[in-house]
Amino acid sequence: MESGSDHRIQRVFVCPSFANDVLMCVRPVISIDGAHMRSEWKGTLYLATVKSAEDELYPVAFAITVDGEDFQGWLWFLQHLKASAPNLIAEHFRRECSYRLFTFMSDRCKGLNTALGHVFPANHNCFCAVHIRRNVESNHGKKFASTVTALSQTTSLPEKRALLTQLQQKSPGAYKYATDIDANRWMDSAWLEDEKLPPRYGFRNSNISESANNMVGDARNGNWLDAIDCILRKMSLRITESQSKYEGKDGVVGSILGLATERWEKCVGCRVYTSGNDGETYSVYQKLGGELEEESLLKVRPVDCVCDCGKWQAIGVPCVHGMAYFRHQMKWRLEDVLDQAVDEYYKYRTQRELYRRNFVHVWRHLLEPDMMTLPPDGAARRMPGRPKTVRLRKNSRYAHEPEKSPTICSRCHQPGHNVRTCVRREAVKKRNAGNGTATTTHSVL
Repeated sequence: MESGSDHRIQRVFVCPSFANDVLMCVRPVISIDGAHMRSEWKGTLYLATVKSAEDELYPVAFAITVDGEDFQGWLWFLQHLKASAPNLIAEHFRRECSYRLFTFMSDRCKGLNTALGHVFPANHNCFCAVHIRRNVESNHGKKFASTVTALSQTTSLPEKRALLTQLQQKSPGAYKYATDIDANRWMDSAWLEDEKLPPRYGFRNSNISESANNMVGDARNGNWLDAIDCILRKMSLRITESQSKYEGKDGVVGSILGLATERWEKCVGCRVYTSGNDGETYSVYQKLGGELEEESLLKVRPVDCVCDCGKWQAIGVPCVHGMAYFRHQMKWRLEDVLDQAVDEYYKYRTQRELYRRNFVHVWRHLLEPDMMTLPPDGAARRMPGRPKTVRLRKNSRYAHEPEKSPTICSRCHQPGHNVRTCVRREAVKKRNAGNGTATTTHSVL
């Protein structure tokens, strides 16, 4: 907690002591976002949130400050986050990856991106594809936004090139906007072109943060102390509920079990051959079906959990071609694949470890004020964005010489006014005529 010289509170940072261990039980992608407080004390709420294998939200740290979503506010929050959770900058477990363990997901906020570069220079920072889509939709048209969505999701390099060509031909502006953003920050296909990039585990947008902001929405309505108390109470309750939810369960979580089973069934007709002299690469032939009975040829490197299709390394679950290797080359059963080839993040034992510890909730009625710290001065803080102003309308320079005005009314075809004011002029004329008052055209203006 930080206070100013006037003893008014300036910033508060909250992070459970076990948050650093929690990070090792979730997929290494963390979403960062901010939201403005709605109470009279104002301020900005910062949230750092991860997701469990069952897509449950887990806020690992939060802060409330008098800053806006600017560089200084983000810098302070990220510095404390780094000090509280050093596992964010742990060495990556993939031998080919040149980045630190955790990937950050953000909405391209300038202050946040600059602060991330200062505090976490060795971590990969990805951009929300939904925000990119919305910008294209608002500036270049809705029909091109779907192409941007397809670009963010495809793991096929030929399909990526075809989509970019299509976008360039139909909307050069949208093409320039999309290509000006580094592909390795938002396109899935970038992971096929650069093996040094860490996997995103299917996270393409900042929906984690948007959902987290919604989860703690009530906290933003009260004062800072009420907000902190509300968020901690919700976190403690969610941990307690999850502890009982995963008790006694074993194996792979339900959603991943269904996906793995589907891929296992699809690999039945595949053929696997050794490729190269390193003993680590295999060629997989898969029938595509159709009248021509076409086949696709893709290479798999099981030791690195990598396939040319990009789907294995994308989420940490063997793709169809990886399943074909385990089924036909290794003679494994599906149970063996689930136990040894699926990432630990998707196991129920990891879920139990994630929710193993909870914190003791603080009962506020037992606390006494220190008789020194004062609440923030919300009135002294300027809200972000352009201040609201009242438009001061001025008379036209042709008010006294309407015949010289370039504006021509489409109703009466007279200069000096438009069709909107033409009706009003006529009404004024009739009213004045009824009152016996003479008026000219320019006097009504």
